[in-house]
Amino acid sequence: MGNRELRALIAVVSASALCWGVAGAVHLGFVHHRGSGRTGSWSLPAGGGWYEFAVVVGFIVTVYSVPGLLRRGEWWPALSLSLGAAVGAVSVLALGQGPRYWVAALLMTLVGAAAPLVNRLWGRHHPM
Repeated sequence: MGNRELRALIAVVSASALCWGVAGAVHLGFVHHRGSGRTGSWSLPAGGGWYEFAVVVGFIVTVYSVPGLLRRGEWWPALSLSLGAAVGAVSVLALGQGPRYWVAALLMTLVGAAAPLVNRLWGRHHPM
């Protein structure tokens, strides 16, 4: 396995974790914790710790992986982000079928479809 393949594999895992965490957040919903005065914070309810962890770690790794995937002449590394978004869309629809689940799945599908298109447009305007 070469360096490009390893980067693509890391991106698939991180994007899948990110989207799985978002699917869990859509499923559980957010809880507002009141602070003093008008302050407060939002988080997932009890039992959502793994989803929070997946969102944070998946986001960090995906953000650092994206520039190396989209600034390429090859088109296939960008598909790793598409695969991660597909995993998220399937995950969110496996957790529920309400309107918020379908909206989340649609957004993940659109982001997944946009990744190869962005790569193609980026490659035309910014050749390596």
